Amino acid sequence: MWFGKFLLKSLILSLPVALFWLPVLGITAYGVSTVYALLEDEFIGQMMLLVLFVLPVLTLLTVLAIRGGMTVLNVTDGSDIAKIMGVMTRVLRFHVPFMLIFVVVLGLSSTITGFKFMDNGYVEEFNRITSFSGKFQSFFIKDIMMKFPIMLFSGWILGYCIAFAGMGVSIAGASAMAVAKPPNHHQIWGLGAQFGNLLGVAMLVFFVPFILGVLVLGGLNAELKDILNLGVFKYGVAIYFLWALCAIYASAAIAYGMTIETEDARHTAELEAMAGLHADRPKVDLAALRKERMKK
Repeated sequence: MWFGKFLLKSLILSLPVALFWLPVLGITAYGVSTVYALLEDEFIGQMMLLVLFVLPVLTLLTVLAIRGGMTVLNVTDGSDIAKIMGVMTRVLRFHVPFMLIFVVVLGLSSTITGFKFMDNGYVEEFNRITSFSGKFQSFFIKDIMMKFPIMLFSGWILGYCIAFAGMGVSIAGASAMAVAKPPNHHQIWGLGAQFGNLLGVAMLVFFVPFILGVLVLGGLNAELKDILNLGVFKYGVAIYFLWALCAIYASAAIAYGMTIETEDARHTAELEAMAGLHADRPKVDLAALRKERMKK
């Protein structure tokens, strides 16, 4: 599929994905924020909450969003609630660690390099604040986090775009198994499939707008607090960020459908070759064959 068509389909599909996903995200965010508020003055407790809950919750939300897109495309059956947690565990066990390694390596290396070039004393001030204790430390850590240069997030975002492009179809394949009669996808099925299309969508809707936004805010001098100082426009930034994720998840659902069709076509060609069929014989209906395989 031509990339322009793939991008357009992803943008269109992002709308129903958003309608399906955002209510779930809202309920989840409310629950997490409520617990987070209870630990407002406990910095260590907040960090433990992030470590214990953020990755599983984000993984579950990703699976649900991609499944929403695949359901709209009719490339999967309705979800089996009992198998959702199993799929989430599978993604957490294999896909998330590899993505984290890549994102952290690229993100940390770009952040460290950026701090060396900027030389704004941020690291020294952060080290000094971490030597404090109790609520005093918690207050100043939040203050200095607001001074974090936004541009240094670029490496992390780029890392996520590349990692998801490599893992997107594979995660969608795992998500497709949350049905009563799951397809037979092995652990690394779909790894690297449709990489170019997925990376192109992620870069255009996520990375490039982020860079342009940082330049508008002040480039290298833009800080995290500058986003909070945008007034009502900060909600627009948040809405766009969530929509961009929906577009990325929608692209994974489309890429999954394309990969399934490619595999069906190859499997059909192999069967015809083995049976000695010729081009002038009746062709196999791939859509009907796929639906029949899903029923087994």
